[in-house]
Amino acid sequence: MKLNFCVVGCGGFGSRRINALRKIDARISCLVDVDKKLVSKLAEEVGCEYETDYQEAMKRNDVDCVVVATPNRFHAPITIAALDAGKHVICEKPLSRTVEEAKKMVEAAERNKVFLKTGSNLRYFSNVKKAKELVDGGAIGEPLFVRGWIGHDGQKVLHAWNVDREMAGGGTLLDNGAHILDLFRWFMGDFSDCFGYVQTLCMPIEVEDNGMGMFRSKEMKMAFIQSSWTEWSGYMYMEVYGSEGSVIIDNRGERIANTSRWLTASKTICTKKDGTRQVFDYSTELPQSYELELRDFIDHVGRGGQPMASGHDGMKVVEMVQGIYESSKRGCIVKLG
Repeated sequence: MKLNFCVVGCGGFGSRRINALRKIDARISCLVDVDKKLVSKLAEEVGCEYETDYQEAMKRNDVDCVVVATPNRFHAPITIAALDAGKHVICEKPLSRTVEEAKKMVEAAERNKVFLKTGSNLRYFSNVKKAKELVDGGAIGEPLFVRGWIGHDGQKVLHAWNVDREMAGGGTLLDNGAHILDLFRWFMGDFSDCFGYVQTLCMPIEVEDNGMGMFRSKEMKMAFIQSSWTEWSGYMYMEVYGSEGSVIIDNRGERIANTSRWLTASKTICTKKDGTRQVFDYSTELPQSYELELRDFIDHVGRGGQPMASGHDGMKVVEMVQGIYESSKRGCIVKLG
């Protein structure tokens, strides 16, 4: 099914989404950005029209789906405007700055009978998909607990909007942590309470550069996360332990000295209780998670189904982050949901 896309926010992740849409030969009807010089140049390259006011883009009949790739502060108003205009929406993670904003976004999708998807490209990493397949297939028995970390060295956010509390809503935990918390829920289900700490340890910013949290479900399954902008060797590592074994998702990397390039692993390792081990190595694959995510979105919308991760999924992740923020502030366990 051919859908017409509009991308709102053409810098950063917006440019990644535009490139991915072009790679899968999707139709881009319109680009939107307040920076006229940037958006006009990109629109010329893409061969589409452009707007500097997102409200004007929502009036267009040649737009079926909107990709929201702006700073977090604008996620809720732009997404709600698009949903109220009858457009399907992919909103970058985190879905919003607060649970209250996220609820309004989810309600707008339900009210207008259109689909809201939270950006979650890590679900489309080959090693993450393999791990999910193994866990769902019973390879490690009943999942018992999950732990993981995610982060980078902070250089790409140090002078960006991500470190402005009003603009971002939070630091590394809401930014990077949202990815791994989404995976925690995808593998383990919902959690009922949490305890954690956030701290600005190293960077001269007003939001946290490090956060740690523990979660527990009603079934007493547990999870632990560390998210960091002082992680000199990024990017992501996660372990799922079950009654019969474990699955490791390894996306650790190292920066090549004196460059901005990284060497990153992409492996899934399944180990049984008896010590037998399977290694699935995807390190030679070219990155394609954004393309796969968009293809899946188009397929689900075409069939009238909710794409993953849903707006509800994104809202629950924001709830988990806010739970850690509140726990850190109050020094106590916080109930979720």
